[in-house]
Order: sequence, then structure tokens, then C-alpha cells
Amino acid sequence: MLPGTLKRLVASRLLGWEIHPTAHLGRSLVMVDRLVMGPHASIGPGNTIRHLSELRMGEGATISSRNWIVGVPKGAPVYPKHPHRDPSLVMDDFALITVGHNIDVTDRVTLGKQAAVAGFGSQILTHNLNLVTDLFQPGKVTIGDYGVLMSGCTMQNNTAIPNRSVVSAGSVVVTKLKDELTLYRGNPAEAVRTLPETLKFFHRQGRQQQVEEQMTEWANGA
Repeated sequence: MLPGTLKRLVASRLLGWEIHPTAHLGRSLVMVDRLVMGPHASIGPGNTIRHLSELRMGEGATISSRNWIVGVPKGAPVYPKHPHRDPSLVMDDFALITVGHNIDVTDRVTLGKQAAVAGFGSQILTHNLNLVTDLFQPGKVTIGDYGVLMSGCTMQNNTAIPNRSVVSAGSVVVTKLKDELTLYRGNPAEAVRTLPETLKFFHRQGRQQQVEEQMTEWANGA
């Protein structure tokens, strides 16, 4: 509830967090061991982010609003055979998590440069129950550079989206997808067609620049 400048001061002095002077920390519950926010990184209102070893956000990385991002602390007795799991969320420059997503950070979740968990209501899971051993198993999830997970998708643990690829709305990712420049769809998600390398999304440099370009195009056409 503190003003932005005072909030950054308290967070850096009392908690040891690293928050760039241009970063924005909105009215959200953030309970993590370590927080690093680069230039113009942003956490919007209404998010719950807790029990993470680290939340690291590169330049312009954004967590919008009403997201549930929860980990399991290191040393928790539920994972005695996995002492090296990493309950952290790492977002590279201009990576984006939009609105209303549920992200389990039992193990590491990585979003590459310009990667996006887009739309609404997707789930990212970094653990499952092994029915043979009756034990929970963690596993990392990765979305590569310029990779996109659309609305209402599920990514299971030990899965990945390759660079410059898109998973269509409502799909379920159960493996490490491998082909770049590909649209994936279905349950389980499978390649349905190749995407052109010329898509503007795959060449964006930063969302602020994109907004300015769109405003210029609109003004010129008005």
C-alpha cells in the first residue's frame, strides 16, 4: 500500500530485493526470498506471488494482474528425493504474463526474451504425482524466446515451447516441443503448420516501441 518510491526503499533495505528505480511494483502480495526487477519491469495489481526462492524479471518484463504464482519452498518434506529443485520464476527481457493465470513454481519456470503467457486462464504445472511410486515429482517448464502460450492452455511439468512458436488456445502441452516457427494445437499439442519467419511478433524489440509504432500507423491512417 506504500507509494512506489517508499515501497522500493523498504523492499531494498529490509528485504534485500533489487528493484530498479524505473520498475513498478503494484498492489500485489509478493512473498519471495529474492526479487530482482530490471528497468521498466512491472508487477500489476491483484497478483499472489509466494513461496518462491527467486522472482527475476528482466528489462520490461511484466506480470499484469490477478495471477496466482505459488511455489513450494526448498526443503519442504513433500519432495525429499529432489533436493536440487529450484522454485523460481525467471523472466527474460520483455517477457509477459497477462491476466488470470495459475502458475505452479514447485520447480523452475523460465520465460525467454519476449515470451508470453497470453490471454486468460492458462495453467503451468511443475509437478505431478507418479502413480507407480505414489510420490510427487517436480520438473522444469520453459517457454523459449518469442514463444507464446495462448488462452486456456495447460503446460505439464518437464515440458517446453521452442523459440518463435505458438501454442493455440485450449491446448495441452505434455512433452518438450522442438520445432521452431511452428503452430501447435490440441490435446496433446501437436504441430499443425509452419509459421512465417516474417511475423512482426518474432521481431519486436520492446512493447513500448510496438505501442509507439501502432499509434503512428493509426495516426497516419486516420
